[in-house]
Amino acid sequence: MKLAMNYLIKNEADIILDNIKVHSQLGADCFVIIDNGSTDGTRELLDSVKDQYEMIVIDRPLLDYQQSNWKTEMAKTAARKLGADWSIANDADEFWIPKDGNLKTEMVSSGSILECPRYNILFDREAFDAEAPYYTQTNRVQYPINYPKGIQCAQPNLSIMMGNIHGKVAVRSRGLLRVKGGNHRAWHALGWLNSKKSENIEIYHYPIRSKEKFIQNIENRKALLDAGVSKMGDHYRRWVAMYQDGSIEAELDRLTVTEKSRDTLFGLGVLVDDRSAMDVISNLLEETAE
Repeated sequence: MKLAMNYLIKNEADIILDNIKVHSQLGADCFVIIDNGSTDGTRELLDSVKDQYEMIVIDRPLLDYQQSNWKTEMAKTAARKLGADWSIANDADEFWIPKDGNLKTEMVSSGSILECPRYNILFDREAFDAEAPYYTQTNRVQYPINYPKGIQCAQPNLSIMMGNIHGKVAVRSRGLLRVKGGNHRAWHALGWLNSKKSENIEIYHYPIRSKEKFIQNIENRKALLDAGVSKMGDHYRRWVAMYQDGSIEAELDRLTVTEKSRDTLFGLGVLVDDRSAMDVISNLLEETAE
């Protein structure tokens, strides 16, 4: 069984090679990547490792961000050109960590869609300011705050990182119809019959890794909004508005774990100390560096 991991990326130079290295050792056999016009050296980094992995890189520097179309295209390219039996549409800041075996343990030939839970990992504020490696952070959102929908842009005191986030899916190539925009869902000819929830894979999400990267992401989202892109999460719209009105620094305290908030969040069980991803990522990166 052959597993493809596919990425739609822009300006992920700080993490993309880590992501590829780790998942190649956890069961990903090949990679299809769409680069959406990176300017930070991401594209050059991909060129530097293209001979080390079975990889197809597609340049798509368009300012229209067709998530669903492009992720579906990558899955079908992986099947047609690389012979992938299953595909994962991944983001550079997400690490799929199996508890046992590897990523392919539950991806059987009779399957269709494998649903995997996803958790945000928050930086300690001091570690964030000191630019500590993302994988050293172990503050996992165990019980997210169930904020009502549609209030992210109106309520400045919310913590986007502690809200509920959707899981992601792996999809079998045969019968695949469409990967939905954020890869939270997919359409498959047999999805109604034999999709299942994973008991082995958990996804660790590291979206806020440095102030520089965070601001860069907001500027990219602003450019997309200015270009007329309408399908975008409210949290991105919130951050663009805060960036424009100068309140983004205060938002960083809500996106990290401060000394003031730590005891409360852990005491209520909203956060737990989870070292699983840290151990796996750091060990695998250490192995590849030897």
